[in-house]
Amino acid sequence: MSVTAWRGVKLTAALFVAGVLQATFANAGNLWGGRPDLLLTTSLIGSMFCGEGGAAMLGFAAALVHASLAAPPHAGEGSILVSRTLICFVVGCMEDRMYRDSVFVALVIVLLGTLGAECLFFVFYPQHDVLLWARVLLFTLASNGILAAPCYYAVRALMGRHQTGEQK
Repeated sequence: MSVTAWRGVKLTAALFVAGVLQATFANAGNLWGGRPDLLLTTSLIGSMFCGEGGAAMLGFAAALVHASLAAPPHAGEGSILVSRTLICFVVGCMEDRMYRDSVFVALVIVLLGTLGAECLFFVFYPQHDVLLWARVLLFTLASNGILAAPCYYAVRALMGRHQTGEQK
């Protein structure tokens, strides 16, 4: 199996685990309306180890799972798909342009990526109560920031020798 295909299998497994954990524990982590978004966190960190196309596919897959778990009927599915796919694509574009083997870089990527994804979602699917949305966003940023380090170390360990596109 090629390195790229093996990397895809590993990232798919990481998204599957994140989806199960999201479905199981997301409501338990509810803090004043803000919930951890483990799928977004995992897709952003996974995108650090992909190119543009792989990162966009990873963001789309995570958004598809997230939309099936959380979006109410007839509301916001497309906005979730577009916002998550675009943000992961942007992170994937930075693959060769940044030093990615750092938990601090992962924290910044998760915080800025969550902010970007939620702001794009707001643009595509405006909320009526902006202050409530902002408060929920702050608590989501905080919880995703807390999850960034453990998620980064788990994905990095899972990727193993396939962290880059080169055979080692």
